[in-house]
Amino acid sequence: MLRFDLSALAANTGNLNQALYDSGSYIRLFYKTGGTDAKPEGLSATFLPLDADRMRVGYLYDITWGGSASYINQSIFPSLVGSAPGAKLQYDNHRFYAYGAFKTATIVQPQQVINPGGENDVETVNVGETNYGFLGGLGFDFTKNFRMDASGGYFQQGRFDLEDVRGLPVYTYGGAARLVVHDHMPVPQSVDLVLYQNDPNAPMTLFALPVYTPEVTKWSVSVEGDVLGQHLKNYDVEGKTKDEPAYAVAAQGVLETGYLRLSVTGIMRNLQFVVRNVPGFIPFQSLPEAAKTDPELFGAIAADYHFPKLHLTPGIGGGVQLPSTFKSDIDVTGLGVSSRTIVVRSQGDESILPFGQDRRPIVQARVSLRWDLSTILSAVVWAQLVYDNNATLVVTDPNEGTASLRVFQDPFRLGFAASLQARY
Repeated sequence: MLRFDLSALAANTGNLNQALYDSGSYIRLFYKTGGTDAKPEGLSATFLPLDADRMRVGYLYDITWGGSASYINQSIFPSLVGSAPGAKLQYDNHRFYAYGAFKTATIVQPQQVINPGGENDVETVNVGETNYGFLGGLGFDFTKNFRMDASGGYFQQGRFDLEDVRGLPVYTYGGAARLVVHDHMPVPQSVDLVLYQNDPNAPMTLFALPVYTPEVTKWSVSVEGDVLGQHLKNYDVEGKTKDEPAYAVAAQGVLETGYLRLSVTGIMRNLQFVVRNVPGFIPFQSLPEAAKTDPELFGAIAADYHFPKLHLTPGIGGGVQLPSTFKSDIDVTGLGVSSRTIVVRSQGDESILPFGQDRRPIVQARVSLRWDLSTILSAVVWAQLVYDNNATLVVTDPNEGTASLRVFQDPFRLGFAASLQARY
């Protein structure tokens, strides 16, 4: 499985690593012990020799963890060198499945060596060392309409390069669980199962057109929770480490009746979960005891309707996000104690707000239109409006001359896009 970035190719920079990269190439062996062609039972072994990013803990992609996509800042392995290969062993039955998996990664980490120049001085050098991640999970269909999934993982993340804890291990561990109630709608697949789109035992679904059954109402409701523990340096105690918790909760509902489809999604993530791949808001350190944080709250609703004779599917959607924040009190000379808030929309996307200001809701709305020109060719156009009054920049204070002042930017963002999609 390869991905081509056409814009990077057109740039003619000569950097093929940005234009051509692996997207989860794998070899899968399957030993069938029973079942049907549509749902076989048996033991499978999957080998991902280049990158096992798709093997993650969790189910709704927004709150999965344990990935290794360093090119989009989604790697559980900090300072990752190269990619992270892995393998997975799974047993599938008509009522349940269970699996165990691992992945490896080379991480640049400090290592103490004896200086050969004499005096037996200890010198710290950074070297690439192999680290491991272990995953496991299972799922069980209690009835044809009720499903439970659970998974967990442990990931080594190198060693601390902070003076008072240098050389001690960094790691993340945790689990995820999901309950699904559904009728006439399949259970949403986890990220790694999407790898099997070319499995000869299952039909290829890549870019497949939606299949509508107007006489049947389909629906699905799922609830998921993820809890992590991250072994970090204790910010408040010198020379000590601390296991800091991170958590996320999500709920999703999907309804399809006739040619109408509706979906509702709600997500809550605390700040530590948002920045879980750094790891920590302050890299490799726990949050200060005096700091205050707010969790991220997100809700979205979307709907579309298919007109079969016209081959058109218009859609509309909207969402509201209260971003996570990090707050601290700062003693400003002559002004007393003032609160300072940093808005964290996602890992690496942060805004420092002016003194005394708090986070504000981010609202977005989107309209789209899909036109299925044929069985292999589709066109999609969409427009999106985002209102985000948390973005700031630093300007010169007009009253002070050379002094700097942080102010809000224009909160409105408007975007348009059009795409053609072909499936062969």
